[in-house]
Amino acid sequence: MQYVVTEHSLRRRWARVNEFFQCTQEKDFWVDINQYLRRMVKGVIEVSLDEEMIQYMQTQPYQRTNKSSRLDYRNGYYHRNLDTTFGPVEQIAIPRSRQGLFRPSVFERYQRRQQSVNDVVCNVFLRGISTRDVAEALKPLLNTTLSASAVSRITKRLNPMVKEFHQRKLLDEYQFLFLDGITISVKGSLKAKKILVLVAYGITVFGKKELVAFRIANAESASACESFLNDLFKRGLEGKNLKMIITDGSKGFIAAIELVYPHALHQRCWVHKLRNATKRLKKTDIKPFKAEARKIYNASTHRKAVAAFKTLRNHWKGIAPEAVNCLERDIDELLAFLTIPIKEQYRAFIRRQIRTTNIIERSFREVRRRTRPMGCFTNYDSVSRIIYAIFNRLNSKWQEKPLEQFTQFI
Repeated sequence: MQYVVTEHSLRRRWARVNEFFQCTQEKDFWVDINQYLRRMVKGVIEVSLDEEMIQYMQTQPYQRTNKSSRLDYRNGYYHRNLDTTFGPVEQIAIPRSRQGLFRPSVFERYQRRQQSVNDVVCNVFLRGISTRDVAEALKPLLNTTLSASAVSRITKRLNPMVKEFHQRKLLDEYQFLFLDGITISVKGSLKAKKILVLVAYGITVFGKKELVAFRIANAESASACESFLNDLFKRGLEGKNLKMIITDGSKGFIAAIELVYPHALHQRCWVHKLRNATKRLKKTDIKPFKAEARKIYNASTHRKAVAAFKTLRNHWKGIAPEAVNCLERDIDELLAFLTIPIKEQYRAFIRRQIRTTNIIERSFREVRRRTRPMGCFTNYDSVSRIIYAIFNRLNSKWQEKPLEQFTQFI
């Protein structure tokens, strides 16, 4: 039954508002204005509920009517609390009918927590605040404490947004794609288990940076990576503008790239490769080895980079053959970034961006910063919500800050 505002109900509401102001002395009005506002909100809601009960019953309180025409009988009140932006409104009296069929639409609009409170919670969460910190941060505003579990329940309203993010159509305007994964702990039946979140970060032909997609996987396997890339392809990222894909050396991603984007150049991350190579060195050899490797990736041309590698190989082959083999095995993919023609004024900046996966690792640092205090997630959905919240905030921040150097490829 739809609730209709009548002249009588408006008069009753105004009487409660007028009563509120008459009982409020000017000298102490500003002492606790929220307290008075909460009283007024409570009064207006209770009047609205009573009026709606009258309309439902089609009789005034204590009015005698024919039993055969009677729809229902009053059955006292029950009480509920409501969190508002003015603080908690406690013990709101809600009319109850004997048959239990009365459903007040007034309170449905408010529910147990005013919608604006839910919106504030979700917006703060999307700004990158953990559930516990959200509860603490909003305590002065709401004059009440929201538990971490309550915040978590509210943030479940983000689930449709997460689903939309996963299913949205992608424009085929990415020229550089960075692929990597980050490990996160999730509660298991007996103990926590590690899961992998596969992530795609892109730079468009307009220089726009964007965390394009993520997917939860049990491992960085070839099948998981292929499924991830196939989903990007089906949603519109067909790779017609794709110049290069940069990875950390994951075998799963390497195999998947060859199947889904076989025509794109593949760049291996220099940071990950040198980290692997230096594990095969004595501690005293690490610094000089990295200094010579730096001459390779800082070379101005592909030919000079090859020459610099040959110099390193001749010097270190007898000292640390395993470290040299580690570089030589993937030297073509390590030098792929030098084969892309770039205008001289942009060359140093762009090459620095595309020869490693550092650009996506910076986003992972934000994920770790957010998730570290949480310790362990309860389920996959909670992981998806927090990853989406972080990515949404970063993407919004980058929206108006394109990398102008990358627009030269248009």
